Parts: sequence; C-alpha cells; structure tokens
Amino acid sequence: MPANERDISLTIIYRGESCPIQTYLNEYGSLMTLISDHLAIPGFGLCCGMGSCGTCVVTIGNKYTSASRSVMACDMQINDELSNTQITISDQRY
Repeated sequence: MPANERDISLTIIYRGESCPIQTYLNEYGSLMTLISDHLAIPGFGLCCGMGSCGTCVVTIGNKYTSASRSVMACDMQINDELSNTQITISDQRY
C-alpha cells in the first residue's frame, strides 16, 4: 500500500485557531502526544498519558455533521478513525 494511503489529516482547534495536521499511522502513540507535539497548551495532559487526571479531554467531531464525542486524548490512538476530523480542545484546564 502506498504511504499516502495511510496519511491521516485532521484539524486541531484551540482558542478559536485551527491547526491542520497531517500525520500517519503509528507516528504518535496517542492523540495526546500528537497534540502536545504541535501545541504548547498549559495544563494539558498533566499525568503524561496515565488516564488519571482528565486534563486531555477533547471533543472529536466531523466538519460535515453535528455529531461529536468527548474522549481523553491519551486513550485515543492515531488511526483512520481520526482522518478528516476536527479535534476541539477546551480553553478550560482542570
């Protein structure tokens, strides 16, 4: 399979700013590490991916529908399910 078929494009939205990201399968261990690598967000992912603090909660949506869901980014793998999604990070830190 050509490498470009494994590309995953998504958009991170933080404080009203959109940050388009292009990654690929297995480049990051989790959505939290991808976000932390691209954006410096104070208080985001305080437990470093242990799933115990809840500071990495994001909303995953699709720009074509109003359906969305909240997840902990440390529990979310980077895979085809995230392709063409919008990841919204709350301004509120816990």
